[in-house]
Amino acid sequence: MNRHSLLHSLAFWLAFAGLSSLAAAAWAATPPDDWTRLRLRSMGSACFTIPTGYCRSEAAYVSDDSHSLTMISQKLLGRFAEVSMVRHLNGATKDRTVFNLKLNVLEEDTYLPNIVWGVSDFRTELGSKIFFLAGSKTIEAFGVTAHAGVYKDPVTTDKETFFGLEKTVFPLVVVAGERIHDQTTVGVKLRPYPGVSVEYARRLDAPDDQASLYRLVYLRAF
Repeated sequence: MNRHSLLHSLAFWLAFAGLSSLAAAAWAATPPDDWTRLRLRSMGSACFTIPTGYCRSEAAYVSDDSHSLTMISQKLLGRFAEVSMVRHLNGATKDRTVFNLKLNVLEEDTYLPNIVWGVSDFRTELGSKIFFLAGSKTIEAFGVTAHAGVYKDPVTTDKETFFGLEKTVFPLVVVAGERIHDQTTVGVKLRPYPGVSVEYARRLDAPDDQASLYRLVYLRAF
């Protein structure tokens, strides 16, 4: 091997080692489990992050401590369907747009919940589609709304459950909690003006830099 070939080979392997180190660092910064959690936090109109069993029209700005996004959801054909668009504003997914869909399969009545079938990221912008089934039931006499559902994990393909509860404690104050992907979130929703919800929640089992969640939601049709 001549001198020039040796230099080219050394340059190639040094560059390869450098790129490999950068790739490893990037992967370590966003491990698969955290990536899944991020994707599960924006699957359509939600309690805090879990999708509800209702189709709604709303616009939201979400600050999830280290991650920010905007989401617009719109009811279609009455309450038969909901299409939502999520725009990520920073991080590895900056300027990426995800589309979600909910279809109403059962209308709520006195004894039955409202049930939707949904698919998150149906254009596979950030990975494989996430399919879910969600149900919600409101008991107005007690000011309580319960949510529960199941989703297909986009990495393991296992069926996983989620659930949540909202309770109106004052006319303009709602306390809520939810659990999904082994994380529990509790918080409060303030309704200072009709159609406006200012929300703060805290994840009880997450690092400090991922624990706080802020949402500003406008609950109106467009």
